[in-house]
Amino acid sequence: MNDDSLKQPEKRRGDRRRARTRAEILEAARQVFARRGYHDASIAEITEQADLAVGTFYLYFRDKDEAFTTVLQEGFRETIEQVKQAVAREAGERTLAVVIRAIFRYAYHQRDLFRVALMAGGEFARITRAQDAIEEVLTTALDEAPAQPELARYDQPLLVRFVTGMVLQGIIWWFEQETPDPDGMTEQLLMLLHYGLPAQFITGNTSES
Repeated sequence: MNDDSLKQPEKRRGDRRRARTRAEILEAARQVFARRGYHDASIAEITEQADLAVGTFYLYFRDKDEAFTTVLQEGFRETIEQVKQAVAREAGERTLAVVIRAIFRYAYHQRDLFRVALMAGGEFARITRAQDAIEEVLTTALDEAPAQPELARYDQPLLVRFVTGMVLQGIIWWFEQETPDPDGMTEQLLMLLHYGLPAQFITGNTSES
């Protein structure tokens, strides 16, 4: 047995240990950013949350901003994959209703990630990470849906942006409220999309035609 074969198991153990430490730092950073906001969070607080030395942080991330960006990038990459998997399990085709329900169900349990993106920093580029993640799965749903002549009247990118905005507002609602649950939130949004608002509410015209 040569030296290289002896070193391989040790290298794999070291890689796994470093991966665990990196994941612990990112999880701690996510919690601290969600609780304190980007500007008030500190590296010392993140490492305290992770029960690690401050110096360990700098072995993995250059500064607080890099950790913040990584939390969002990796978090929303996982969000997209989880939602796509949920949609694939629930239905053969990606209908808008199925996708919205999957987004709400996942986002409800990942509120801290959305809080970090939408509330922690305030910078437009960071806020759009949450928006982009939702738009990606909604766009895929519309692209893969059977052709609908009625949709030709709509500007699809604008339609996706409108629906994304409503989904995000539903998620933001959960920052302060526990209800409705994901299925209830889905029902409210789908009812609005399907039936719209009463004409009298929009125009103020109470006269019957």
